Amino acid sequence: MSSMDSDPDSIGDERVPVAQVLSGLEVHPLAPGETAIEAFVLIKVLDADGRPAWSYRTTNRLNREELLGALMVQVDVLRKELRDEWDDA
Repeated sequence: MSSMDSDPDSIGDERVPVAQVLSGLEVHPLAPGETAIEAFVLIKVLDADGRPAWSYRTTNRLNREELLGALMVQVDVLRKELRDEWDDA
């Protein structure tokens, strides 16, 4: 499985509704009172040859420093959850 095969820069600047890209997939809803303003979506896809690969898509141009910080926090949370699962096993 390769990493980030489907680079959005190779697609161009076209934007389409999220539901069109993620047709048939569902996500957890936002909490009451929250309003979505930007998104970075990590997507596991099947490439043209039927092989699994990872891709990502964004809404508007995201602040890269802010995105990096948010991703680092999520990596740390995932790492802790995995460590906790291994410790429980």
